[in-house]
Amino acid sequence: MIERFLILTNILFFSLLTTLATEVQNKDLVYDENIQTVLLHPPGDQLAPPVIRLNTTDKLRLSFDDLSPESYQFKYTIIHCTDDWQTSNLDQMDYIDGFFEEDIINYQFSLNAIPPYVHYNVSLPSKDMKIKLSGNYILKVYLDNPDDENVIFTRRFFVIEPLVQIDVKIPYYPKNLEFVRKKQQIDLKINTPDLFSAEAEQRVNVTIQQNGRWDNIKENIKPTSVMLNQLNFDFREGIVFEGGNQFRNFDMKSFWYQSMYIKEIINDPDGYIVVLHTDHPKNKKPYSVVEDISGRRLIKARSGQDTSTEGEYALVEFWLKQPKIEDADIYLLGALNNWQLDGRSKLKYDSRYHMYKGKLFLKQGYYNYLYIVVPKGKQRGSVAVIEGDHWETKNRYTVYVYYRERVPEYDRLVGYFTFNSFDVSTE
Repeated sequence: MIERFLILTNILFFSLLTTLATEVQNKDLVYDENIQTVLLHPPGDQLAPPVIRLNTTDKLRLSFDDLSPESYQFKYTIIHCTDDWQTSNLDQMDYIDGFFEEDIINYQFSLNAIPPYVHYNVSLPSKDMKIKLSGNYILKVYLDNPDDENVIFTRRFFVIEPLVQIDVKIPYYPKNLEFVRKKQQIDLKINTPDLFSAEAEQRVNVTIQQNGRWDNIKENIKPTSVMLNQLNFDFREGIVFEGGNQFRNFDMKSFWYQSMYIKEIINDPDGYIVVLHTDHPKNKKPYSVVEDISGRRLIKARSGQDTSTEGEYALVEFWLKQPKIEDADIYLLGALNNWQLDGRSKLKYDSRYHMYKGKLFLKQGYYNYLYIVVPKGKQRGSVAVIEGDHWETKNRYTVYVYYRERVPEYDRLVGYFTFNSFDVSTE
């Protein structure tokens, strides 16, 4: 890859921008420390998931900022994956009609922003790169060629062919009564055409995701019984998630005033520093309704600004008043860090103040987040330790239904359903 470098030196907030893993993975990851604010969504709706329907004119809009002093000709390709995000055995010609890579030619230089950046955007799939099969996909953006050392980021997206009907409920009384008023149990039934009734136990896989999280995702869920054209999922303990709590939030659309939850805005000559009010654990507090956007983010500058090129960045400081937890780490969690439990998202314990502290470099906008506790050596965490655990929490769930096709062998995404827990909860 062409040698690239940060445009600012001796700036406090760049101390946190360390290069991530060099091995490219089928996840939402950034591999170049200059790349910020990667967004992939349907045009005009940042909060919508990156989903398109097969054989339609549906599009996705990709945008990102590059903190380099000059523009580059980035390229992208797409990779088909299995239901558990392994690269499938298909050749690109099996799922792409047309070119296997495209150039990203639309870019603009920022205006009066510190630090300056180049904003890129592209609409996909294009007329020269059409998608032929449903399933899980990875969007890979790179310089020159898609070898690992040239990849700057990867993003997941979904191509669906909605062939099944998904029915869900969240009962007030779960099968395990220890979870009453805490956990959310997903009761699931899938109505299928005759095509999917054959070998359903072997060929149908279901994945359930809570909000945008990947650490607690339920995968490889098999039907327990098949009745005519209905698949039932009746497990002894049920399909259970932590109820958790409503997301915390802060509004950073403007640096001209301090909105709720922002303690201080420092206008340093080298850039903004935003200090949030100290957070406190909610695990012993009663549940209260706080409207949120299910952990997502809305990149938006103040009125009159063009967010794409005039939106500015700030180093955001998070403080959590929490005694040190031994044998576990605390992370920030939400779309603000791409739902990743990585080094940039991990909080450090400050023994002087008896608090945890974290920093993230973020563009102007409105953000949701939670604190999650992850035991040492584990990949799954718990938000209940700090945030509490409540059945009433308004969580956003997504059900993915996959069907293993035999020839060619790949996982079709034949069902997709997103719902809010309070819409299907039953007492």
